[in-house]
Amino acid sequence: MSVYVMVSARIKPGTSQEFERAFEEVRAKVGGTPGHLGEQLLRHSEDPERYTLLGHWESTEKFLAWEDAPIHRENTVPLRPFWAGAVERVIHEIAVDRAGTGARP
Repeated sequence: MSVYVMVSARIKPGTSQEFERAFEEVRAKVGGTPGHLGEQLLRHSEDPERYTLLGHWESTEKFLAWEDAPIHRENTVPLRPFWAGAVERVIHEIAVDRAGTGARP
């Protein structure tokens, strides 16, 4: 069953453009990772310094294998200078899928 991984955090004030460019750099590196189906970067509509990275993975296991691998730390280096405080990560399993992108069997 596919899952969505949400990584939410605030970034340092005045760094939105640079952060979004860093995200594109990381996106290019992560593309092709086994089990990775894609991602989006969401900016909060009322707080432009709060972002959520929404990753789509084939399974929790595939995501955790990538997250635990040394390549994860290497690939995400460009994002680290921008974080302002705690980074929250939550994995969501799909309960109902009307869009046809990974419904539960």
